[in-house]
Amino acid sequence: MELEAHDNSAHSCEARKIVLLDKDRLHPHRFSKTRKLYVALTVGLLMFNSTLSSSLPGGSSFYIAAHFEITEPLQQILISTTYLAGYIIGPLIFAPMSEHFGRKQLLLSTSGLFFVMSLACIFSPSYTALLVFRFFAGMGGSAPISVIGGVYADIYPDPGSRGTATAAYTMGTTMGTVLGPTIFGYVAYDNWRISFVLVAALAAIAFVGMLFVPETYVPVLEQIQAHRARCSTSCRVLVSNKDLDERSLSIILLTSTKRPVELFATEAIVFFSSLYCALVFAILFVFFAAYPYIFRTVYGMDHKTSGLAFIPIGVGTIVTMPLCMAYDRFREKQMQKGKRWATKEEYRRLPLACVGGALLVASLFWLGWTSKSSFHWIVPMMSGLPFGIAFNLVLIALFNYLTDSYGIYSASALAAASCARSILGAVLPLAQDVMYANLGIGWATSILAFAAVALIPVPFFFIAFGPQIRQRSPFCQAAQQCK
Repeated sequence: MELEAHDNSAHSCEARKIVLLDKDRLHPHRFSKTRKLYVALTVGLLMFNSTLSSSLPGGSSFYIAAHFEITEPLQQILISTTYLAGYIIGPLIFAPMSEHFGRKQLLLSTSGLFFVMSLACIFSPSYTALLVFRFFAGMGGSAPISVIGGVYADIYPDPGSRGTATAAYTMGTTMGTVLGPTIFGYVAYDNWRISFVLVAALAAIAFVGMLFVPETYVPVLEQIQAHRARCSTSCRVLVSNKDLDERSLSIILLTSTKRPVELFATEAIVFFSSLYCALVFAILFVFFAAYPYIFRTVYGMDHKTSGLAFIPIGVGTIVTMPLCMAYDRFREKQMQKGKRWATKEEYRRLPLACVGGALLVASLFWLGWTSKSSFHWIVPMMSGLPFGIAFNLVLIALFNYLTDSYGIYSASALAAASCARSILGAVLPLAQDVMYANLGIGWATSILAFAAVALIPVPFFFIAFGPQIRQRSPFCQAAQQCK
């Protein structure tokens, strides 16, 4: 499709014709179900591998420290915190770059960076070099976090399908994170380098898969189409809307980097959603040290057996999907019956976060006060089941609410949430040794529970006042007009 646009510059000899993507044939919304599934699964594999890498080497931090003769406890856990530091910076850069170069080129280059850095970790000559490699691996691994929501929005126009895809990838990220300690106990216990061998092997598979993923970002597809048209004809000046955007990449990066900070500082929905997601994410990372401490110290388990303590969290993650689907069916039936509440944006997912918040608090108190020799080890271990459900319900609900509320600005809103959770996820575990050593298991875990109690009202607040907040938000209103 072509539209005429006049160029008054001195170098223009004719009117420019703007190329628009053929929505009936070429638009990503029109991809076949098989093609959409391939795109979703491949990008999901990138996400899974990234989160697996965040936790898998963490289990071997003690052995890595022993190999490089690192004795300071805070330095030992830098193997995880440096990776998360890359998670903080990456989304701010890669989200706007995906809109400049396209989703495929960005994911292909960053997955290549992730593979190379993971490979370099295997042959690290020093602890400092290993930390540098981990930082850049974290940057490369953070790209799917900042782009996957945009990819799903590109191929799934229906909020229901997009919400299901978002729920699936959220669960995939959780599974990747919680499987790390379990895999380490049985695969990499005797040799810490095997952790990175496994990550690098999966990264290579994902990179090859990305080679066959089509571009999904419409402005870039239009730019490609215009370029091909210019190559095939010499008598017309054909351009895309993106070609007319004269902003440089540096300006785009500056604007897009500033926007997540602005949203976090001025938008109540973004601020409180980011805070809640950050706490939930940080608690999971605290568990990577707390679980081994609890089940080895109190119950005398070895490294292999204590890694199995994370399985209930994984089971809770699996249970989350049918719960989300059941709620969707219930809401659809209520809409068909003409129930007004079911049509409101806030009721699309937020009630799930209300349930998740209560389960989160219960699971933390359960773990903290049953981790005693007077209780069988299965009792505190099973607290992971409601925690796994709560973790995913909160993240799925709030991520979807951010996406639905901020539309074209959702990438920036999600980038703000991603940076916040990575910052807290990197910082809070630094205090875990002091907490559990000085306060004991019960009170140290209860502090996390009290923080979770303080944030329980967040989804209820959004349900009650969300429409008014969105009405007053310039970003939400601008996004609404673009729908």
